[in-house]
Amino acid sequence: MNTTNNIKGSAAITFIGGLLVLLITLFLLVKLATTGYYSNVSDMQPSAVETRIQPTGRLTMGDGTPVGEREGKQVFDKVCIQCHGADKNVAFAPKVTHNDEWSARIAKGFDTLVAHAINGFNGVGQMPARGGDSTLTDDEVARAVAYMTNQSGGNFTAPAVQKGDAAASGASAPAGQSAAANGEAVFNKLCIACHAANSAFPNSPKITHNDEWAPRLAQGRATLVQHAIQGFKTMPARGGDANLSDADVEAAVVYMANQSGGKL
Repeated sequence: MNTTNNIKGSAAITFIGGLLVLLITLFLLVKLATTGYYSNVSDMQPSAVETRIQPTGRLTMGDGTPVGEREGKQVFDKVCIQCHGADKNVAFAPKVTHNDEWSARIAKGFDTLVAHAINGFNGVGQMPARGGDSTLTDDEVARAVAYMTNQSGGNFTAPAVQKGDAAASGASAPAGQSAAANGEAVFNKLCIACHAANSAFPNSPKITHNDEWAPRLAQGRATLVQHAIQGFKTMPARGGDANLSDADVEAAVVYMANQSGGKL
């Protein structure tokens, strides 16, 4: 009799123990499936991935304002901020709101500042013509200059915004429309800002500094041109000027490389 009861008790204990093990296993499986072991699909969308890996200093336009009608702040926020933002560290570029850096420049007068911004400047520090964006009209450049200086101790009057054809008439011709690629001209207009021999821009090889170009030249002409056209690390595509043709970009690469120990 006792033996029969013991057997029944053992069977009950075994059944209950097995049931508990099963319930605990199911609980752990549900917990595992509903906690942190998942992928956030939205983080892997192409637009999200592109945003995370985009190069620094990348220029963006297309705010919907017709050419010639952009206000100074619009131009600053899209182009000038890359070097002249208050928190930027580009050597010799005066930072907006830093009055001490602008005072000597403001003393030269509005016309001089605008001329340097339109045509480019190669003195203590280098600035590409129109900030590297050849779609900007003279008036748009002047508005940007007025905006920056007036935020930094100046008191200049920006050109009024005109509408329609009158505004667009001051647009400069895109560099890509040149009859023949001219590497030196492209360099002096755009690339000089980062690649000049005395530029302080970090991680960009300086022209005539053969040691800085040597490992890049070893990659070959095709790779250098591809990087310049498509962008590479901190370098924006086409140096930040979307209007440069492939031929112009290649000519600029060849010019810089051949001034720096290459024979492309």
